[in-house]
Amino acid sequence: MYYYILNPASGGGRINKIQDRLKSKLKELGIAGEFVKSIGEGDVTKLTTMGIRKGYKTIVAVGGNGTINEVINGVGNSGVAVGIIPIGEKNELAKSLGISDWQSACNILAARKIETLDIGRVGKSYFITSVDIGFEAEMAQQKPAESSILHKTLYYKKALSWSSKFKPQKATLNLNDEYMVDTDFFNIKITNSHVSVRKKEGAGNMLDVLVTGKMSPLNSLKYIVNPDSLKQEKKPDLSLFRTKRVVINTSKTAPVSVDGKVLYKTPVLCEISNRKLKIIVARKKSPLKSAQATQKVSKK
Repeated sequence: MYYYILNPASGGGRINKIQDRLKSKLKELGIAGEFVKSIGEGDVTKLTTMGIRKGYKTIVAVGGNGTINEVINGVGNSGVAVGIIPIGEKNELAKSLGISDWQSACNILAARKIETLDIGRVGKSYFITSVDIGFEAEMAQQKPAESSILHKTLYYKKALSWSSKFKPQKATLNLNDEYMVDTDFFNIKITNSHVSVRKKEGAGNMLDVLVTGKMSPLNSLKYIVNPDSLKQEKKPDLSLFRTKRVVINTSKTAPVSVDGKVLYKTPVLCEISNRKLKIIVARKKSPLKSAQATQKVSKK
């Protein structure tokens, strides 16, 4: 039996509109199970722990990146499998695993192909998608609690005004206690390379540290509306480092977002943890291409 954890707020409450169709589809596929809903901050992690105590072997996150992150942090070392039904506005992890929408997610859950992934750790939190420092973390910090059109409009209006005043900051990256890199950054994104390159040779058990340097006011506006609208090769001062461990210090204290939620401030340590995660993926996957960029580094 499957244990489904729904986040009613994901996708502006979209789950409430498709819930009956979702349950009908899962029943048709023979994977109906218990459904529970989160009601507040940190509730998903608690519900995950509860499901494990009940003996469920598959915990399914029905929501966006934040919901998935809470499930991952609640699973611990239990060894249960994690499934995903993407509902939220941002579903980078689901897409990287070959899960395009909730309909295909149901079929993927039924097929039950499981991969074991390395996961990252920042502070006391585990992550599988990304950690951001800089522009995206600042944006996450200003994101409204409600997802109505009015709140979104006010958010973007404020963000567009704020972005024109955003200045790149200075940071020092300590990579594996071997290399030190000093850089100006618009945004620093740490991702799990195992997920981003999907088991290509040499991938896995590493973190990708993507540093975006200076950005023009026009590009920063585009970045707000859609971060994916700017092709990697057109971003200025783009640098990619692959490492197991990175300590990031910034000239001024900066917020650190984990899978879209601000949880920490710099300085911060990100590393590959010793935990493994069993996750249900599509049988046919389209690998995401990691950015190809290099930057000279100075030997410590």
